[in-house]
Amino acid sequence: MNQDQIIGKNLLALRQKLGFTQEQVAAYLQINREEVSYYENGNRTAPTKILSKMANLYGVDEYDFYEEDFKLSSINLALAFRADNIKPTDLEQIAKFKKIVRNYLSMKSLLAHEPTRS
Repeated sequence: MNQDQIIGKNLLALRQKLGFTQEQVAAYLQINREEVSYYENGNRTAPTKILSKMANLYGVDEYDFYEEDFKLSSINLALAFRADNIKPTDLEQIAKFKKIVRNYLSMKSLLAHEPTRS
């Protein structure tokens, strides 16, 4: 499996696990639905900018897309937003919120491993 196929498999699995449609993701990314399909099928290389926006929306780190054995069970679905008629502006807000939460959790983890000062 090549890199584009690995990324595509992970993009598809995450989108489905979180309950988004290709149309919703495409509207959020401001691209057409067919491009989302191409990325998910591994037929095209997803640009870094697109992967960054998708990582924010899905609540994962960008490097997670490159994992051949990516475990969906590790995804925190507490941050999953499921709704009918969700708008691209709603997805933008969701992505911003998830990015804040991911950054907070990263900082918390780093501080927990920081040596104590005397």
